[in-house]
Amino acid sequence: MRYETIKSVLLAFLIVTSGVLTWNLWTFHPKYELNDEKHVHEVSISDPKDIGDVIRPVKLLLHMDSDHFGIVDEKKVGETLQELNGWTFYDMGDERIFSQDQIRSLSQRDKTLELIYTDLVPFDLYKGILRFESENLPSGSFDRLVIHLEDGAKEDGTVFFISSREGKVYESHVNHDHIEALFKRLKKQESQFPKFKSYELPDGRVKYLPAKETLMYRYNYYADYIDPDKFRRALFKDPTLVRKTNDDSTSEKFTDGTSLMNVDKTISMIFYVNPSQAIDPEIAQADTDLLKKSIDFINEHAGWTDNYKYFSVDPATQKATFQLFLKGYPVFNVEGMSEIKLYWGKEEVYQYRRPYYSLDIPLPHPEKVYMASGEEVMDTLLADPSIDINKLQELILGYRIYKNPENPKVIILDPSWYYLYEGTWERFETKEVRGNLRGLG
Repeated sequence: MRYETIKSVLLAFLIVTSGVLTWNLWTFHPKYELNDEKHVHEVSISDPKDIGDVIRPVKLLLHMDSDHFGIVDEKKVGETLQELNGWTFYDMGDERIFSQDQIRSLSQRDKTLELIYTDLVPFDLYKGILRFESENLPSGSFDRLVIHLEDGAKEDGTVFFISSREGKVYESHVNHDHIEALFKRLKKQESQFPKFKSYELPDGRVKYLPAKETLMYRYNYYADYIDPDKFRRALFKDPTLVRKTNDDSTSEKFTDGTSLMNVDKTISMIFYVNPSQAIDPEIAQADTDLLKKSIDFINEHAGWTDNYKYFSVDPATQKATFQLFLKGYPVFNVEGMSEIKLYWGKEEVYQYRRPYYSLDIPLPHPEKVYMASGEEVMDTLLADPSIDINKLQELILGYRIYKNPENPKVIILDPSWYYLYEGTWERFETKEVRGNLRGLG
């Protein structure tokens, strides 16, 4: 009898235990550690930049008392921007379509200041730089900000945001006293500004170019070369999987099996590509956040190794370009030594091309160079039978950058005229030598 009792108790215990275990299996929910975070690399190559430091007008055109002045000096441009930062822009109107003649008449009348950007700037991105009264800004963009001083005391002053490429004009208003104070300051500084002259092209377009010779300087800089390994750690998702496939006197190559980074030592350039991000151009859609996410991407690894500014975007190819500037002038090189260029893919960067050097220490005693007037250069271009006036878009002063052939540690910057022709910046050269220097920068 005792044995049967023990067996019954044991059987009951097993049944209860089995039930508890079964219940726990049915109701158990495992806690998985889900890692949805994007891979963030703690690599700071230089310093991050605010949007206002990257997106800036490259030139101010002042039309006053029948004279024209051009301002590219970064300090003077900065003074005007700082003044505008204290304004409030209100009553922003809807877009209106203007002809090119109407835009020219609007922006180049007397007592007008033009702030000229190299390419379109989205309103939504610029609202953190200028103060807008309304949160509901137009969905469009602008490449020119026009401020007009109207005679007579008024409460409202008029400011126009213009997309010259699209022919769109947005009218806004600011306190008239702000505009009056701005022009009073500019009037006092007028003697410091280079005079410009209007040049009418055969097709009716008007360009404002330096009226006289411009004094510039030929600079030599010691270069500071950044270890390309920093870019390797910043660009690859898992740097521990990256292996070096080539290392010689001219190049290094790295890959993780998906992406590739090529280091070109001859021109101190990095080329990164992730082929899996390639987009079929026939189904590609324009990304309205192209400029913002490009700035954010470079800020993530603090890749602003020099004075780079926003230069252009191409929604069709999802490309953003940031150009090196020196003393207010853009710097050019045919091999890309003076630009940061990004192509975006399906979800991430598809291609990233950039230098890995910076201008470190200027050598003393830069050489003076007197550049020909804009009129003289334009006359020479238009006399060239190979130039199609309809394809000539712009003419500006800048610098050509290249390594000193005798000492690669030294970077040379030559003052040069550049013209935009069919979407490509070309260095102006006289007919006798035109094309001979193209491989140098």
